[in-house]
Amino acid sequence: MTTRLRSTAGGPSSHRQSTAAPPTASQERTQSRGDELPPYRKPSHPLDEQAQAKLQEVYNGRTASMLREHQQRAAKLITESAGSINDALKEHQEYVARRRKKWEQGKAVEEQEEVEQKLAELEEKVDKQTTRLEESMRSVIDTGEANERIGTALNWVRSNGTRRIQEEYNTQMSQQQGGTQSRHRARRVVDGEEDDDEADQPTPGPTPLTQARAALTGPSEMFTNQLEKQKLEYQSLPHNARYSKHNDYIGFKRMVHDARFGEDGPPLAHPDSWFTENGAPAPGITVVRTDLDDDDDIVIDKATISTRCPITFRQFEHPFSSTKCPHTFEKNAVLQYIRRSTIKNSAGQKVMQCPVPGCDQMISASDLIEDLILIRKIKRMLAAEQQLDESEAEDEGASHEGEEGAEPISSGAPARTQSQSPTPPI
Repeated sequence: MTTRLRSTAGGPSSHRQSTAAPPTASQERTQSRGDELPPYRKPSHPLDEQAQAKLQEVYNGRTASMLREHQQRAAKLITESAGSINDALKEHQEYVARRRKKWEQGKAVEEQEEVEQKLAELEEKVDKQTTRLEESMRSVIDTGEANERIGTALNWVRSNGTRRIQEEYNTQMSQQQGGTQSRHRARRVVDGEEDDDEADQPTPGPTPLTQARAALTGPSEMFTNQLEKQKLEYQSLPHNARYSKHNDYIGFKRMVHDARFGEDGPPLAHPDSWFTENGAPAPGITVVRTDLDDDDDIVIDKATISTRCPITFRQFEHPFSSTKCPHTFEKNAVLQYIRRSTIKNSAGQKVMQCPVPGCDQMISASDLIEDLILIRKIKRMLAAEQQLDESEAEDEGASHEGEEGAEPISSGAPARTQSQSPTPPI
């Protein structure tokens, strides 16, 4: 017996491959139909307590917060990318400007045509990339507004959906019962039965099979209707209303302007002029010169902003600006100041009065944004101060050497002639 089992297990039939036929076209269609959801049917009864609890769990605050963080990160990356490519263009333009002075003197004129052509190509490329980034920024803002609409629509459904479904159910049931009673009376009159009895009264229990099924507007339909309504309202707004007052778009425009013109350029045009009537970004800028004040202040569009935090009185490292007033603070200092506050706004957020004397704006943590432009300006100011200190130190060293009659020490490196030029920036 054992031998027979072993020979059967070890025979060629144990290695035989399956010869099952592949599924037919009809079988594949049946399987695909099994994966499809059934057609939607409107609810026939109001929401019970379990359904109401489930509705409260949809799209909670954590999900909305995560989406908001992704949007902020995307907006920051787009802004920094726009600043980087325009910084590179500005450096190359400054390099070519220095070369032009030598070309005017008749030096290295053979390279002029090629260098000028490369600059024109780079300017065109950067303009196109900046336009694409501007479109991406508007898309990020639109996506963020869509996320906010989801939360707003769901909150509306949570607040009004259960009541409206119940009211709609009561209305349909009353209409059906009224129609049924009228038909019963008419039938009794025809049959000669005119006496009133309790047959017209509604009876408890499940809905009779002869009664039509109620078709109620469910939460998903309410949500879709609210979402579409808010979407149409948003899309009807002009571009200035959508973007010109949005902090992310303002930061993008300021970044591009600062990278292209720097400290000595014209101030940024007023937001009302950023878009044309057809929604396209408006070209051109009105040139108005600005001047620097002192070492601790920077002029931004004729508004003098101190580079020292009004809370810590130290130089900014991570400046965060208020969207409610023209004041900036060190990030950790202002957030800690807000956390210690005992005052809350209507949304339940802790708020504090702006610590700058004379400003009565109440600020919450959500009213603060990272000021990338101020960070750039502080870095430029510190670099200029360092360069000035180094120049003064070199001048003092040269004057001492001249007084002592000492000869300069040669480093052994060949001196650069006027015909030699530094490597152009990338």
